[in-house]
Amino acid sequence: MVAVSGNCQGEGACAPSHPIWHSPGQIHVPLGSESPHQPSPLPQPADTPATAYLDCIANVVTSQGLPAQCPGYFVTGTCKNGHRFAKELHCGREWCPVCGQDDSVAHLRRYARWLPKAQQLATIGQLVFTIPQSKRRCYRFKDTLNLLTKRVTCGDKSKRIPGMLREMGFERGFSRWHWFGDTPGKWNPHLNVLIECGYLSKKKLKAIKRQYAAILKVPGAVVYYNYTTEPAKMVHTLKYVLRSTFLDYRWDERMASQLYNFRNVRNWGTWETPHVWEHFQGQAHFEAIASLETGHCPTCEEPLEWGKAHSISWLQIYKMAGIAEPVGAGYWSIVETERMKVEGGDRPCLLERMF
Repeated sequence: MVAVSGNCQGEGACAPSHPIWHSPGQIHVPLGSESPHQPSPLPQPADTPATAYLDCIANVVTSQGLPAQCPGYFVTGTCKNGHRFAKELHCGREWCPVCGQDDSVAHLRRYARWLPKAQQLATIGQLVFTIPQSKRRCYRFKDTLNLLTKRVTCGDKSKRIPGMLREMGFERGFSRWHWFGDTPGKWNPHLNVLIECGYLSKKKLKAIKRQYAAILKVPGAVVYYNYTTEPAKMVHTLKYVLRSTFLDYRWDERMASQLYNFRNVRNWGTWETPHVWEHFQGQAHFEAIASLETGHCPTCEEPLEWGKAHSISWLQIYKMAGIAEPVGAGYWSIVETERMKVEGGDRPCLLERMF
């Protein structure tokens, strides 16, 4: 656990001591409050790395295992060329009523991270590795789930699903678990694996099933397979694999605890080949989101330096004032900050101190 303080600390995290005046038609922020809605004080880190700090901020939860507000905070970032962005901090939990929805910010960010890899595949094959009912109790632990998917650098790689597939000639791919199936609340873990493959002969698919059954140490195992060469269907498949299935933590509170910090999406192979299909209508903005997800400026590709977290209420004010413009998936471009100067002096306003 990260030790945090309930007090607001640091110049950039507190409201300025005098008003922020905007040009005509903009908003005046009253004195004496963090925001017009007075959100709870912002927790601050105690000598913790930035990543741990942001995880702490985004994952403050109520007694029901859900964030008190999602998103409750945002961070600001800038590159050396002065391009500025804001990122909403979402908890990313599958059972969060915000993050667990299809096409939510969390869903779209996962999709944006994996879309550049999918664009390198002319054909996408989807394997679904199911776990027999009799063995599911064995895979209710983070360690045993990792035994099936974790990358092996030495020893018998065939004991992991990615290693098994690589030895069978599938040079690259990525995988993600779905925890529940069509019956809500019924524990049914199955691993979705996307590979660069088209038609699979019955003989090849039977060999995959046989080796997978050997990994599980069962007489037989069920593996489903389908493939597509159409970009629109590839997008659908990718979004389907990256969607949430653990929609209510009460379905299995023990597993919800087990899956904390579990690395669900994995990949293997080399992903440095040119794209074989490009964005189509309505998809182009995901290139900018993908850059931001890797911590790079989508304008100049320079690294972004992210600052401290701030109440989401400030971002809402900047959106209303036309200072924050949407990029997509909870990212915002900060523009025209010169209009946010404090009247009667050279002291920069809170927005300037956020960067």
